[in-house]
Amino acid sequence: MNTRPPEPEFLIQWREWMRAGPPKCCHTCDHFNQSGHCLAFDMRPPDDFAATQDACDQWIQEIPF
Repeated sequence: MNTRPPEPEFLIQWREWMRAGPPKCCHTCDHFNQSGHCLAFDMRPPDDFAATQDACDQWIQEIPF
């Protein structure tokens, strides 16, 4: 009977990282444009807010197709 060896720790961590998805901050949100303007609120968020995870309940990442 053939069995696979256990997955290495780095692979387990990678799978967890992929499952978690991108960090939810302004920089990964589709409302945040290249000039640092939030299209959802029509304003530029403060730098500390833009760099904080889970700070905004309007975060969205659309399917790219």
